[in-house]
Amino acid sequence: METTIYFKDIRNKDYNNYPNRIYKVENSRMLIEILDNNHIHGKPYYFTSLQSRDNFILEIKEHISKINNEELEKIQNYWKQKLD
Repeated sequence: METTIYFKDIRNKDYNNYPNRIYKVENSRMLIEILDNNHIHGKPYYFTSLQSRDNFILEIKEHISKINNEELEKIQNYWKQKLD
């Protein structure tokens, strides 16, 4: 079973305090899907190995915060409303 974790990037928020970017990380995949206003369901960002992916996460760990599925849906709905 695949384990998926979502992190919001807390460096860049809009005026309503919503993040402009979310990272979707799956346990055994060498990519991170980046969710934002233009890619609400994710755009893949590929790495050469799991270690390079994990190193990327470690580099930004002080700027990200783990979120659950409920918060993810709330943010995605907010982004959709902004597009309408």
